[in-house]
Amino acid sequence: MSDVNRVTLSGRLAADPELKYLPSGTAVANLRLASNRTYTSNGERRDEALFVDVEVYGKAGEAVAQHKGKGAFLVVDGRLRQNTSERDGQRHSRLLVVADHVSFGPSVGAASATEAAAVAGGDEKDDLPF
Repeated sequence: MSDVNRVTLSGRLAADPELKYLPSGTAVANLRLASNRTYTSNGERRDEALFVDVEVYGKAGEAVAQHKGKGAFLVVDGRLRQNTSERDGQRHSRLLVVADHVSFGPSVGAASATEAAAVAGGDEKDDLPF
């Protein structure tokens, strides 16, 4: 039996996406997603933000970088990946999400909340909805 490594989260872009290309020519968009949670503690309403680094590859990455900017709402489905490095003799580790699928939420000022475009990650033959 295989282990499960799936993550689904929604939030707003904390900054504009950064688009880079691998030596192979594959596009990679690096995102920082702020996912907010509201809860009540001792009768007081509180907000908590979780900032998550996300990588989106291929045409989906290019689409996100081209069409979405800081503050845009996204839903990301993917898997966790751990990156490790060594600096100044100390080992560092960070978790990030590698997106398999990204859905665009309504834009600020959109006509209706039902207007959403989905971009499938990793499938080069899909036509983009815009």
